[in-house]
Amino acid sequence: MQLNIPIQTSFMQVKHQPLNTNYQLPASLYQTIKPAAAPLPLWQRLWLERKITIIVISTYLVLLSLLFIFQHKLAQHYGQFLVPIRWASLLFSIGFIGYYAQGQLSVVNIYTLLLSLWQGFDINVFLLDPVIFILWSFVFVSLFLWGRGLFCGWLCPFGAIQELIGKFARQVNIKQWRISNQRHQQLQWLKYPLLMGLVATSFYSLTWAETLAEIEPFKTAITMNFNRYWPFTLYAILILGLSLFIHKFYCRYLCPLGAGLAILGKFRLFSWLKRRQECGNPCQLCHKKCQINAIKPSGKIDYDECIQCFDCLTIIEDKNICVVDKYARRKSNRIATQAS
Repeated sequence: MQLNIPIQTSFMQVKHQPLNTNYQLPASLYQTIKPAAAPLPLWQRLWLERKITIIVISTYLVLLSLLFIFQHKLAQHYGQFLVPIRWASLLFSIGFIGYYAQGQLSVVNIYTLLLSLWQGFDINVFLLDPVIFILWSFVFVSLFLWGRGLFCGWLCPFGAIQELIGKFARQVNIKQWRISNQRHQQLQWLKYPLLMGLVATSFYSLTWAETLAEIEPFKTAITMNFNRYWPFTLYAILILGLSLFIHKFYCRYLCPLGAGLAILGKFRLFSWLKRRQECGNPCQLCHKKCQINAIKPSGKIDYDECIQCFDCLTIIEDKNICVVDKYARRKSNRIATQAS
């Protein structure tokens, strides 16, 4: 402590004399406080807040993986249960993944990732939404195992809504518009230039790309539950209305997200769905039954379009439905007749 004392040494001059002393506050006045622990990063707090949702979705993804891994054995011995399992999966995708957990993936996620890789990747940005992060991680791995079918057929809430609408339409005998194979081959390419246009626009202006991404009705139908300005709502309703007449119209011909997944799905390691020699020549049953036109007249499965609903697998493993053995017997009888 210092005290400056002014001392007037003459009529014209003042001198300051400092007086110094040391002083220490008594120890009883001090309290030792441990420093507070550093707060958890925001993404970790968000994951902890949604831990129940994360556990439920992760459990579903594990069960879904087992279903795909053991699909042949399940179809052979428990084929009759695959239909109710699929119904339950569609309802779960809509109710829990879509509306509750807000886990609808979007093409916006694709070019957000591409821009992040271009400008400097920061994983913390993607960790802020645990549901989207888990789903995208799972879908990315699944693309190299089964192709796009696992997501498009079992995880996409909007795709599930379309499929249930199509099932309802057939139940009430609404006439379905069967698109010819030639027209289908032409229309299914529409989604690829849409994807390329959105990705290219995102590198020029992310704002424009997000606006153009409204071609996806996901935000209106799932994220905002149809509570939007009327043109967006009308567009989503029209897309779903077309599903009454054309099975999963949007998924097959307009979905840029599906196009992106199909491109990566070309690098899948396996073609899991079972085929027989008679499939396509002469048997056309699976081709006729495939609502999404993923089975060509030749019997070959187009995995870029297949949603892996397992309908064809159930048919081929059921001797009461599959007619391949009937064709095989006819061929054997014809050869025996010619030989005799």
